[in-house]
Amino acid sequence: MIDYKYIKEKYNTPLFVYDINVLHERIKYLKSNFNKNFNFAYAVKANTFIIKETDSLVERFEICSQGEYEICEKLGISRNKMVISGVNKDNEFIEDLISKYDDVCKYTVESYTQYELLNELSEKYKRNINVLIRLTSGNQFGVSKECLLNIIKEHNNKYLNIDGIEFFAGTEKHSLAIIEKDINYINELVNEIENDLKFEIKEIEYGPGLPVFYFQSDSFDEDSYLNDLNKLIEKFGNKKITLEVGRSIAASCGSYLTSVVDIKDNKNGNFVILDGGINHLVYYGQMMAMKVPHFEVIPEKDKNKVVYNLCGSLCTTNDLLIKNIELNELSIGDTFIFKNTGAYSSTEGIALFLSRELPKVVLVKDNHDILVRNNNKTSVINCPNYEEE
Repeated sequence: MIDYKYIKEKYNTPLFVYDINVLHERIKYLKSNFNKNFNFAYAVKANTFIIKETDSLVERFEICSQGEYEICEKLGISRNKMVISGVNKDNEFIEDLISKYDDVCKYTVESYTQYELLNELSEKYKRNINVLIRLTSGNQFGVSKECLLNIIKEHNNKYLNIDGIEFFAGTEKHSLAIIEKDINYINELVNEIENDLKFEIKEIEYGPGLPVFYFQSDSFDEDSYLNDLNKLIEKFGNKKITLEVGRSIAASCGSYLTSVVDIKDNKNGNFVILDGGINHLVYYGQMMAMKVPHFEVIPEKDKNKVVYNLCGSLCTTNDLLIKNIELNELSIGDTFIFKNTGAYSSTEGIALFLSRELPKVVLVKDNHDILVRNNNKTSVINCPNYEEE
C-alpha cells in the first residue's frame, strides 16, 4: 500500500506513481486466466517507464518506433524478445538492425512495401530474420487478406522466414461475440493457407484488446470474461500463441497526483484549478468530463458537501477533468489521486501545450520509491533556436 501523503510531500505534484507490486500481480493474474502455453507480449507504447519491471514476466516486447527500440536497448531488453512493428518502419533504422544482427528481433510486415524492404535487406546482408504478416482488421494497420496470400505465394527467400500472422482486434473490446468472429476469420484464413498453399503457419500473435474499466459507473466480471476469452483463443489449436497486451497490463499500476492551487465561485459553478490536467491525464472513453474516474483525495476530510468542476492549468475550456461532482469542501493544497493511469496517460496528454513542465515519474516497489524522471522543461522543446542557422 503506497503512502501517498509521504510521496506527495517528497516529490510534490503533479506526478505519476507506478506501483510495481500491483504491476507484477496484474501480469500473474492475467497469465493465470489463460492457457499456460500462451506467451505474452507487452506493447511498450502503453508505458515505457515500466518496461524493465515487466521483463521477467513477459516473453516479448512490441516496439513501434526507433525511439521505443532505443529505450528498450538502453534498459537491457534482449533483442530476442523484441518485435519491431509499426506502420512506418524507417528504412535506415531497419537496415542498421539487419546489417548488425543475425536471427534476432522479429519483424512485422504491415504493407507490401515493408515486405520488399525486409526481403531485400535479408538477402543483401545474408541475415536470417523472422517475420509476422499483420492482417488488417479494416483500418490503416496491416495488409489485406489478398495481399497476405500474394506475399506467401511469391515468397522465395531462404533468409526471410514467415513465421505466421499478427492480428489486433482493437482496444477496449467488450464483446466476446466480435472477438469470436475475428478468431473464426483468422482460422479460416490459416486453413486456406495451409491447405491450398501448403504453407505452414507456425505462430499467431493476437491482440484481443482486453478492456479496462476506468470509471465509477462501470461494472465488469473480469474472471468470467477472461475464462470465456481463453476458450475462444484456444480455437487456434496447437499454434504458438502470443497475446499482445499493453493497456490491460499497465493501467491498474498507475496513479496520477495533482493538487489544488485555486478555488473560485464563478457564474456557472464552483471551479477547482489543479496543477495538472489533460496535458497529463487521459482516460480512454472520457467525453467532456462527464464520466467520473476512480480517485481519492488527501487529506481526508469531514466537511460540508460542495459541488465542484475540476479543471487543469491549461488555457482552454477543454481542460476539464470532472464536471459537477459533489465532494467534501476542498482547500488549496489538497491532492487528488487519480487511479488506473498506468497505461498511455503519461504519453497521450497534450504535454507540450502552454510549455508547462512534464511531471515527475516515481516507481514504488516494496515500500521503496525511486524517481525515474524528474520534471522536464518543455519550453526547451518549444523555443526556436536561431543559433542553428
